Amino acid sequence: MNSTMPDKRPTDPTDDHDKMSVVVVAAGQSNRMQGVDKLSLPIGGRPLLWHSLAVFDECELVTSVVVVVQSERTDEFKDSIANGGFSKRIAVVSGGNRRQDSVRNGILELQRLGDQSPFVAIHDAARPFIDASMLSRGLSAAARVGAAIPVVAVKDTIKQIEHRIVVDTPSRESMFSVQTPQIFRTEILRAAHDTIKSDVTDDASMVEIAGGLVGTFEGAYDNIKITTQSDIAIAEAIASRQVNPTSYRYGIGFDGHSLVHGGPLTLGGVEIEFDMHLEGHSDGDVLMHVVASAILGAAGLGDLGGNFPSNDQRYADVASSLLVRNATDKAADLDWRIDYLDATVIAQRPRLAAYATAFESNIADALGVETERVNVKVTSTDKVGAIGRGEGIAAQAIATLVR
Repeated sequence: MNSTMPDKRPTDPTDDHDKMSVVVVAAGQSNRMQGVDKLSLPIGGRPLLWHSLAVFDECELVTSVVVVVQSERTDEFKDSIANGGFSKRIAVVSGGNRRQDSVRNGILELQRLGDQSPFVAIHDAARPFIDASMLSRGLSAAARVGAAIPVVAVKDTIKQIEHRIVVDTPSRESMFSVQTPQIFRTEILRAAHDTIKSDVTDDASMVEIAGGLVGTFEGAYDNIKITTQSDIAIAEAIASRQVNPTSYRYGIGFDGHSLVHGGPLTLGGVEIEFDMHLEGHSDGDVLMHVVASAILGAAGLGDLGGNFPSNDQRYADVASSLLVRNATDKAADLDWRIDYLDATVIAQRPRLAAYATAFESNIADALGVETERVNVKVTSTDKVGAIGRGEGIAAQAIATLVR
């Protein structure tokens, strides 16, 4: 099988010899959607299936498309696709008992249609947010190796569990989530389907079992698979962002406070053992202040002082996380939610790098988001200026809000 691999990367991936046909797998039962038919589900005002078909239809790398559906729904989807305004040939065929059987039916239909493209892409219809650049990356990778899959790095810690007990924590550095479209040299995928009869979870596994190499290319975190009803809201947000880029707003916060005698130091919601604290009307937490300021700025709500004035006794000595929560609520009232928050603490002393993770956790809690949506860095001025002399601490933050 390795003999089918090209000797070098193609110089022009749009050449007629380096194009691909596509099999879109849409024969699933949507069992985890609690009765919702996800393929006809409107996302961004269009049926979910149409999103990926539109990308394939407009991409010059794609020759023809076959959609594999449940046998009793072939006429329904032929009608739906006919109403989509697509210009390319899009055939609809019945699926099989297993996913791999459905893919095989799609490959056989491409042969019946006379499509002789040297590459074939297999794509899950439940992933509506692919784009042409992903297809180009995948085709280049498949041309080099023979088979290639889109991947994204795993963000969460992975645990291996047996009988509800953790038995191992593998390193995330070598862990990746696999997406579609998976792209293959056509003869390699056909040979794998002819050879492998055992159950597999994806087509790349068949090539691996048959002894072939599988390369990777960069996927996208937006390339989600709609599996449960909770995924629908995420899909709508992604669709809205793609149609209307103004659905994102950005705000910057900057602040600095003097250090005065007497500890402990409160920063990022953490009480740090130190002989000085930050002066301020609230608890002086300059990190939380810039987070709140950035959110207010992104939402067009003015500055920190205008929303939480220093002469208002309601905010005297309060935990500054309250200001962050209040700013987040004000933004939410205008239909903005937190997408990401990046902050930097600037301090010569005390040493704060060890607290960065705790800062992130506390800020995420105040924002009501996952910790992965918050990033905090710590730096110094290398003893330059008032901060360098240990007279104060400053911070800055950038908040990204999404409708």
